[in-house]
Amino acid sequence: MVAHPDGVLADYLDSLARLKARTGSGELTQILPGHGPTVSEADELVSFYLVHRAERLDQVREALAAGAEGADEVVKRVYADVPRAVWPAARLSVLAQLAYLEGPGAR
Repeated sequence: MVAHPDGVLADYLDSLARLKARTGSGELTQILPGHGPTVSEADELVSFYLVHRAERLDQVREALAAGAEGADEVVKRVYADVPRAVWPAARLSVLAQLAYLEGPGAR
């Protein structure tokens, strides 16, 4: 999770791109996360996170295009199928995504 304001989505995406270059070439086959078990299918996991993040950004863009104003409205639309107990965390993620979409060089 990339939580605003400390988490910067552009930095996270850049990190994933650097990992993808190494996992895709076969140079890196395992990831040793700061918590949880060793990830032995590194390329699969990095690909999953890249796709997932792109999908979430598309969902945020669609919510904004449909008239959502602000993080709370985006959360209601994008995370409607997620238990409300995680909406505060989702809001921090949405704030990071909105900052990314509004920032310089927005993609």
